[in-house]
Amino acid sequence: MFSAISVSQDVDGAHYIGQLELAPESTPLPPVTPAGVLAVVDEYGIDLKNASVLVVGRSRIIGSPLAHMLRERGAVVTVAHSEVAPEKLQTLVQDADIVMACAGSPGLLKAEWVKEGAQVINVGTTFVKEKDALVSDFEGDLATKASRFSPVPGGVG
Repeated sequence: MFSAISVSQDVDGAHYIGQLELAPESTPLPPVTPAGVLAVVDEYGIDLKNASVLVVGRSRIIGSPLAHMLRERGAVVTVAHSEVAPEKLQTLVQDADIVMACAGSPGLLKAEWVKEGAQVINVGTTFVKEKDALVSDFEGDLATKASRFSPVPGGVG
């Protein structure tokens, strides 16, 4: 299905990385959600150069292109996903200067894992029928650890 989308009309960026690799001189449209994340980064003056950034999510239209775009800006990027063991995820979150949560898996990550003073950008939002609400990939109060974080709902996702 992705190959049926014209690159000139691909606003979700399904072809983004592949097109960059095939024809780096002709820049395709960036995927809108990762571009939105970078707009937040720019708006708040978040320095990505040499920052340890954890992207939790590997989808073709958010996680993978976001990781690529962050590397292009000089970040040291680690990509994890919902199938990583909780103990390993905890270690990765504790080591990150910036966490970009875009797994779309409610409660996958715990606020208490966040390194004191780290920044969190919540992208992964999921509607939970039982709660009748949009919820984050993070469970718990990010304000107790993070220096800044985007809210859910109301943030990027």
